[in-house]
Amino acid sequence: MNPQNETAQPTSSIDSNQIPIINIGPVLAGTRGAVEHIAQEVYNACTGMGFLFLVNHGIDAQIVEDTFEASRRFHSLPVGEKLQVRMNRHQCGYMPPNVSVHSDTFEKHKTALKPQASEAYKFTFDLSPDDPDYGKNRRFRGHNKWPNEASVPGLRDAFMAFHVVFEEFARKLLPMLSVALGMKPEFFGPYFERSSSMSRIAHYPPIGDQSALISLPGHTDLSFLSLIPPATRPGLEILTPSGEWIEQPVVDGLLFNTGNTLCQWTNNIFKATPHRVRADRSEDRYSNIFFLYPDVDALMSAVPTCVSTDNPETYPPITFGDFHAGYAARNFAYAEDWD
Repeated sequence: MNPQNETAQPTSSIDSNQIPIINIGPVLAGTRGAVEHIAQEVYNACTGMGFLFLVNHGIDAQIVEDTFEASRRFHSLPVGEKLQVRMNRHQCGYMPPNVSVHSDTFEKHKTALKPQASEAYKFTFDLSPDDPDYGKNRRFRGHNKWPNEASVPGLRDAFMAFHVVFEEFARKLLPMLSVALGMKPEFFGPYFERSSSMSRIAHYPPIGDQSALISLPGHTDLSFLSLIPPATRPGLEILTPSGEWIEQPVVDGLLFNTGNTLCQWTNNIFKATPHRVRADRSEDRYSNIFFLYPDVDALMSAVPTCVSTDNPETYPPITFGDFHAGYAARNFAYAEDWD
C-alpha cells in the first residue's frame, strides 16, 4: 500500500503476535539477568516494527480509568469554558478541534491535510517553589493551565496521578534501553532527572458515515518513548516496515513506541514508526498517552555505539528544549503565539 495515496486507504487486521509482546514483570521485580535478556527483545522490536506491547507492567487500572472519567467530564464542558485554558506555546492546556495541521505528516490524502477533528488537553509537571526553573518562564517547564476545580472536580488529581505513575514506570525502562544499545544500564538515567514529560488526554468525536476520515494523520511522536494504555475504542493504525497500515491489535497491556527523540539519539538505529488515528463511526473515542521527555537541557549527541564507519553520525548535537521547540513550531504552529 502506498501511504501517500490520495485517499485514506482501508487498513488490514493482523494477529497480535505481529507486534512483539514483552513480559516486563521480571525487570520490575529485579530478577537477575532480566534486563539483559529483555533488552535483546526490545532491540529487535525498536529496530523492526517500532511498536511493542508491555504486559505485567503493574500499573493500577483504576488510575487509568479515573483519567478516562475525568477526560469525559472535561471534554463535555462548553467550548467557551474549555477555551479558558487554551493551549499555550509551552504545549500545555486545551487544543480545540479544527486548529491543528500536522505539518510533519507524509500522507497526502485529503483528510490528512485538513485541521484535525480531534481535541486534546496536555500537561506536564507542576514546578514546586524550590525548583530551579520556578518563576523563570523557561519554555516547556511547568506551564500547566488547569480548569476551574468546580467545573471538573478531581480532574487535576486524576490527571497528575496518571502522569506521575507513568513517569515512574517509564524511567524504570531506561536501563533496559541503555543495555539494548550496548551501553551501561545507567547511561540514559541522568538525562531524565528533571524530565519535561507530557501527557495528552485526547477525544475523537464520531464521524458518522465519513468512514475515510483520519482524525489524526500519519505522524511520528516527538517523544523518547510513548506509553499508551488501551483506548476506549479501536482506531489506532500503525504503518508496518513493508508500508502497510494495520489496525492496532487489542492486547491487555501498554502499547510502547519509540519517538523522534530516541530515533535521533540512536542515529536512526531505533525507529520512530508512523501511526495515525481513524475516528469511530458512531461512538466517542478517548485516549490517554504519556510521552517521556528528557530534561530540556539534555544534550542529544549520538549514542557512541550507534556511530560507525557504515553509519556515520547524522545529526549535530542539540538540546532537547531546542528539539522540542522545532517540533512544536512545525506541527503546533497555532499555539506558538498563544498565552
